Amino acid sequence: MTLSEFFVIVPDLSTEKHPEVRPRHLSHVAERMAKGEFYRQGGAYLSSPIASGQEGNLPYAGSAMVVAAEDEEDVKRQLTNDPYAKEGVWDVAKARIFHFKTGDSVPINYPLQQ
Repeated sequence: MTLSEFFVIVPDLSTEKHPEVRPRHLSHVAERMAKGEFYRQGGAYLSSPIASGQEGNLPYAGSAMVVAAEDEEDVKRQLTNDPYAKEGVWDVAKARIFHFKTGDSVPINYPLQQ
């Protein structure tokens, strides 16, 4: 199996549900990443700036990520299996998927925030 990299942008269907589902999404991502599967890096994109150190009531708008997958259909299948999709946060039908090649990166070395 040959994997390719993809840059993926997924808008939210429900920004209200985003914080509620986030712990299950992060657990899912951590499990997958620990196995070297699918997710490489990612995070939320926001509809407006936030104050330094602000953690609650973030203005979520969707998610952006780099993933490894066989092809675009595999990306869609994997997105569909994420709690954000299963619980009505992501609008997977409107996901934008781009072929991507990671350049240099610097590891951030911190645990996923729960």
